[in-house]
Amino acid sequence: MKKMKNFFKNYKHLKNYFVIFLGLLAFAPFFVRADDLGQSKNFLVEPDYSDFKTAKVNATLARASDKLYFYIDSAWLNSKTDKEKESIYFTLNNLGKEFDTIIYPQLTSIYGHEAIPGIDKDTRITALLYPMKENARGYVRTIDEYDKTVNPLSNQREMVYLNVDNLTNPLMKAFLAHEFMHLISFNQKNLTYGVSDDVWLTEARSEYAPALLGYDLDSGSGYLNNRLKTFIDNPSDSLTEWNNTSIDYGIVNIFTHYLVDQYGLSILVDSLKSKQTGIASLNYALAKSGSKDTFDDAFTNFTIAVYLNDCNFSSKYCFKNSDGLKDLRILPYSNFLPFTGASNLSLGQNIKNYSAQWQKFSGSAGNLKIVFKAPAGIKVRVPYIVKNVSGSYTVDFFNLDSNNSGELIISDINTQVASVILIPSIQIKDAKSQSAEYNYSITVTSFINNGNQDQSGNNNQNNSNTSNIKLPFSISKPLDQMNREELLTVLLRLLIYILLQGKPIPLT
Repeated sequence: MKKMKNFFKNYKHLKNYFVIFLGLLAFAPFFVRADDLGQSKNFLVEPDYSDFKTAKVNATLARASDKLYFYIDSAWLNSKTDKEKESIYFTLNNLGKEFDTIIYPQLTSIYGHEAIPGIDKDTRITALLYPMKENARGYVRTIDEYDKTVNPLSNQREMVYLNVDNLTNPLMKAFLAHEFMHLISFNQKNLTYGVSDDVWLTEARSEYAPALLGYDLDSGSGYLNNRLKTFIDNPSDSLTEWNNTSIDYGIVNIFTHYLVDQYGLSILVDSLKSKQTGIASLNYALAKSGSKDTFDDAFTNFTIAVYLNDCNFSSKYCFKNSDGLKDLRILPYSNFLPFTGASNLSLGQNIKNYSAQWQKFSGSAGNLKIVFKAPAGIKVRVPYIVKNVSGSYTVDFFNLDSNNSGELIISDINTQVASVILIPSIQIKDAKSQSAEYNYSITVTSFINNGNQDQSGNNNQNNSNTSNIKLPFSISKPLDQMNREELLTVLLRLLIYILLQGKPIPLT
């Protein structure tokens, strides 16, 4: 009986311990899966990134850090010598340390986290390194964030894919940061709000990640330099149309640097943490920051800044904080008019949505009448820059009517004004217009306002001083109405005439 009492007494204590254990278990984290070093696994990949069009890669878990699994293509890894493998493991250890201590904490503290523990119930992110096309850097597959029952092609992991051929490239950490930013964006926008952001804006945040981490300033780093060169070679690419080419990355990268320079990093953060997407989310972020500018204002100012880039003239027309962009100045299309007489020049160009072109007009003498026309019913902005012979300049805007037509008169060409640069851009927010092309035309008329022509450039008389020059032969029209080629022809005829007369040609 005494033993039975002691048993029930002890049972009560055991019951209390059991209740406490269940309570602690209720607050314990979910079971998380962990991969074992050296294990191999098949992963589904995107065929477009491989020369061999493979859709599956067998990979070995080569190294792991606190935040990353490094899986490497098994065939690629097995082809290496033991000494080469040691070097590979050393590089992976350093890359993992960089991710754990720099990339992950800095990006997540600013933008928020990726899905964690995520679809695979593992706090680590999987990085798959395998041979890709020569110019491929990496990618993510958003379908990996879903269960196979939802998408059978999912790898059911938070994953980034990197080109293993870049493993020893100093830019590898920048490539890793770019792809990881995509995982953050997907969780903060798609999974949180149930909306998909515009591709160009998602890429913009990822493109700025290396700059945010200071990788643009690293000695020998060419991340920004590569994007800058691409932009300079192709400045008229559309910002919002995404074809996944290096040209697209060029303008997105440079524009994002300008955006952050002018409005701060919050422009990217606040647009990410918004239910709105694309341009609408950036307008939300601009308003939240207290700025009176709209996205269209920012884009228009950007088109001016990449030509002027002079903070002394105006802080909104320059790159203030991006050291690698302080010397950026794109070359415009150059249009030359004859120095003497009246002349006309007409051009027509196709232009895409949210892209710009830079048309420079120089030469001539006296005055220029410039007429601009674009299709009615679309939004067009046409700033113009007048550069004086002294080196100073002014910025103004065409006043376009309801038919998107406008004109202006520029006086004192070559005496006070060196050139005029027009920067037309199309700005339509309709998603259906992103891949459309639009045509605009510019007509430039040069004239001398000396009584022969009125302010609109129309002829009134033909009694200028140059028309009174006596020549020993007849010409088809007055000298002041000839272009440069016609004047050279007249000069050549005159020289031949003098030689035939047996007279020496004066040298002074």
